[in-house]
Amino acid sequence: MSHNLHRFKEYKIIGKLVDWKRLENMLNNYNIILLDILGKGHRGVVFKGLYNDKKVAIKVPRVDAKNTIYEEGCILKEVNTLNIGPKLYTFSKDYLIMEYIEGINLKNYVSTENIDRKEYIKIIEEVLKQCIHLDIHGIDHGEIQGGKHIIINESSKVYIIDFGSAKIGRTPRNFSSAVSLFFGKSYIARRTCEILNISEVELEKIRKFVRNYKKYVVKRTSSQ
Repeated sequence: MSHNLHRFKEYKIIGKLVDWKRLENMLNNYNIILLDILGKGHRGVVFKGLYNDKKVAIKVPRVDAKNTIYEEGCILKEVNTLNIGPKLYTFSKDYLIMEYIEGINLKNYVSTENIDRKEYIKIIEEVLKQCIHLDIHGIDHGEIQGGKHIIINESSKVYIIDFGSAKIGRTPRNFSSAVSLFFGKSYIARRTCEILNISEVELEKIRKFVRNYKKYVVKRTSSQ
């Protein structure tokens, strides 16, 4: 085991969660340099690395959880055709190598001061647009409402990341979840109303539209 990989193995937070031998083999096969740990989820651990001179995110399955890496790769490959999500480079049941998105998640973004109103409107529009595309294609992300999987880069480009909980086949709720995120009862929603100066009357109009949209989505998916 390389010294670099040994250093990561010593991290208490993930030391026993990763099959280090398989990870080492994958890194050697693709000549990837491991740079950092990005975090751990319920089913996977994500690293930051360097692959063909590009920064990448590398997701591997946790040894103590159900392995859904291959399924996630298939879904990410599909959403890439819609110009959604980080670019997928390669994947198998043991790893997922994708573009590393540098930016700030939505919750942290709305916590900053002096947010440009027009810029924020464009961000909301882009999130809703991507969510509608996912709904139309029957892909439910599953974790839109928390906002942590929506990343904004320095050019204000919007990415939806982490399709580990995504499913094809269940009723998609991406758009309604995004509207709830921006215009519901959450911290992000409160900040949105402050930044855009949205009244309660306008909020009710938005909620009414979403109720009608939900009926349409359920009707559409049940008829397919």
